[in-house]
Amino acid sequence: MTRLFLFSILVPCFARLCYTDIKCRELEHVFIFALLPGALFTDVSLLQRTAGAVLPFLLTPILGFGDVLLLSVLGFVLGVYGCFETFALASVISGLVCTAGLILKKVKKEDELPFAPYICSACLVLLLKQTFLSGA
Repeated sequence: MTRLFLFSILVPCFARLCYTDIKCRELEHVFIFALLPGALFTDVSLLQRTAGAVLPFLLTPILGFGDVLLLSVLGFVLGVYGCFETFALASVISGLVCTAGLILKKVKKEDELPFAPYICSACLVLLLKQTFLSGA
């Protein structure tokens, strides 16, 4: 039941974040911080939450601030391991999509693509995997 509450918080915020990142190339901080109550529905220790919130700031040279902030909040909700898994899966998904776009000549090497949709989809995939594997 707690996963249902977590999904009811994450999914609407993720939808809005993906929309604004694709259309406007920026993330609304209100919707990023609206994800914070999701921390009430996970059983991650405070130390892991803190490490998960700090870890994304090491990525500031390669990501935009909105993406770093989104990963930081997700790191606080999911912990350091969840943050790392989310970033790794988001990187793989974006790499596959960009490769397909390059092959189909829909994307150029110089193009900058929004990363929030990949972060959000990776987070949802990992949470769904945890939900179905744990039987909760």
